[in-house]
Amino acid sequence: MENKDEQVVQRNAFGELLAMATENVVALAKLGADAGDLAVRNLRLAGRRDIARLGHQLARTEDKLEMVLQEVERLQDELRAEREKAAGSNGAPSHTRSQSR
Repeated sequence: MENKDEQVVQRNAFGELLAMATENVVALAKLGADAGDLAVRNLRLAGRRDIARLGHQLARTEDKLEMVLQEVERLQDELRAEREKAAGSNGAPSHTRSQSR
């Protein structure tokens, strides 16, 4: 019996049948995923693509916000330096001037 099984497995037709079965399984998996995506889209729920797109948008927004924060900090440092310079030329310490306001 074992010899007969080995003969069946060694034939080219067995390899071709195995390849076709694998292709069919992969195609069915893709069809299932596509059908799931379509069902989610028709239910108007966020799908994988939507969530990925939102993730990219969020990352870009965070990068822009970080750039704005850095610019605000730079401007604050500049303003602080200008105030200290102005206070130094008037002869008054900068901390006294900010406390009187």
